[in-house]
Amino acid sequence: MDTTTSLKMTSLAIQSLFSYVEEENLAAIKAHLDKFKDVDSRSDNGQTPLMVAAEQGNLEIAQELLRRGANVNLDDVDCWTALISAAKEGHIEVVRELLENNANLEHRDMGGWTALMWGAYKGHTDVVRLLMDKGANPNITGQYSVYPIIWAAGRGHAEIVHLLLQHGAKVNCSDKYGTTPLIWASRKGHYDSVMHLLANGADVDQEGANSMTALIVAVKGGYTEVVKELLKSNPNVNMTDKDGNTALAIAAKDGHTEIVQDLLDAGTYVNILDRSGETMLIGAVRGGHVEIVRALLNKYADIDVRGQDGKTALYWAVEKGNATMVRDILQCNPDTESCTKEGETPLIKATKMRNIEIVELLLDKGAKVSAVEKKGDTPLHIAIRGRSRKLAELLLRNPKDGRLLYRPNKAGETPYNIDCTHQKSILTQIFGAKHLSPSESDGDMLGYDLYSSALADILSEPTMQPPICVGLYAQWGSGKSFLLKKLEDEMKTFAGQQIEPLFQFSWLVVFLTLLLCGSLAVVLGFTVDPKLAIAVSLSLLALLYIFFVLVYFGSRRERESWHWAWVISTRLARQVGYMELLLKLMFVNPPELPEQTTRALPVRFLFTGL
Repeated sequence: MDTTTSLKMTSLAIQSLFSYVEEENLAAIKAHLDKFKDVDSRSDNGQTPLMVAAEQGNLEIAQELLRRGANVNLDDVDCWTALISAAKEGHIEVVRELLENNANLEHRDMGGWTALMWGAYKGHTDVVRLLMDKGANPNITGQYSVYPIIWAAGRGHAEIVHLLLQHGAKVNCSDKYGTTPLIWASRKGHYDSVMHLLANGADVDQEGANSMTALIVAVKGGYTEVVKELLKSNPNVNMTDKDGNTALAIAAKDGHTEIVQDLLDAGTYVNILDRSGETMLIGAVRGGHVEIVRALLNKYADIDVRGQDGKTALYWAVEKGNATMVRDILQCNPDTESCTKEGETPLIKATKMRNIEIVELLLDKGAKVSAVEKKGDTPLHIAIRGRSRKLAELLLRNPKDGRLLYRPNKAGETPYNIDCTHQKSILTQIFGAKHLSPSESDGDMLGYDLYSSALADILSEPTMQPPICVGLYAQWGSGKSFLLKKLEDEMKTFAGQQIEPLFQFSWLVVFLTLLLCGSLAVVLGFTVDPKLAIAVSLSLLALLYIFFVLVYFGSRRERESWHWAWVISTRLARQVGYMELLLKLMFVNPPELPEQTTRALPVRFLFTGL
């Protein structure tokens, strides 16, 4: 028989043996081994018949192979032994037989896992108990430094956790990322595992991956009972994760009402900001969790903190259209005029959303109808542009706000002009049907305020043409002079509604700065030194333009933090405007009025006493 034929026969014999083992044909296995004596022959992936039998849990075949001298500690290409295969599958009798034949307890597979690690991972309690009794190391680590107790805790195998702790497993061990068994158990809400760990002194404040504690991950999962047990161990309830979120912030955001109450009872701070600058109150409002919002408000949560994009809790409640939350927050007297980066107040947002109920709530709390957003629009601009009669009527319920009908936005449009461009006028419907009486008006307004506001609105109406004659009839000493003074103040207020122009770069500005610096250079050149004169004039020119750039961009940012730039910008714009007008008059080139249908022209009143 040649060598090739012999190899083929050997290969066929090995295949036959493995087939018999897989088919669990003990008689065929015995007959084969009597003939070929190849008990430790290997398959293509390095497995021996004993490994296959152990994996299948066939005790009789495993015993037969061991009696015929099978090597119990051989491993395959993945470093798996018969013991590891049997432990993984939970075949307790096969594991016992292998251990009695001196199987290596601490042998590791390619991933660094021992038989104990696989038993703990799979939840085979009897296998783990047997391995521990035989002296397996409970603190051995596998890939990423994961301990057997970490796998058992994370997968909810509470009895195995208890066994490992009894045999000396480290209760506060951690994986590569610092995550402990308690964090793993809390993360999945495994109550019994958590109880075993806490009873053995687990550290409740140890941080794991992403700076998360056991309390934070339990709250994140909404595991109320686990949270209650953790709180009994007096953890630091104000610890934060990598995003700056406390357990309370997460519970408030996710809507876990009972957990929120438990955390509040434990003394959690309610005004800790996360890394984005938002409070837990804002998180609860954004999630629409009314009961949680009330609980936080009862603990004096700060209602005026501006989070992302400058939005407060009140603004978020308005944006969500939740009138109940708006009402609850308004009871705590928030700042109703706090605006976002876009310049929107809660009233402006509610008007844009056409939410009449919320608009009325805000107005009842004193929200200003005169508030303007980035484009200079008031709520009246928005309501009339949206053709909402109910909103417009609600916004105009205070007669003193009637003057806002003639207040222009940055495009020069007034609510009155916008209404005039439509065939069906909203304002005509409102004022044609509206009957003012002391009982319908604001109870805090005096009669003089009503009369003066009404007269001011009439006299300021854009379609009126002078001369206008107004007669006041009253008996001597009834206060006509006081009423006239009030009327004058109202009309001045109306005239002052025009939005102040801001500084703009123009050829006139360039010309004036060059003229100033050039004149200075000429004077210094003749009196001191030409080089010094040029240096001083160029430096002055550079400083002026740096100053102009700061004023230009600063005046277009938030007025609260750049108020100085806004003041200077308006004054510069006014002076440049006067200079431009003067030059046009000097050169007989009067300014032309722009042809715009919705743009309102500035109004000024002159008063004199007789």
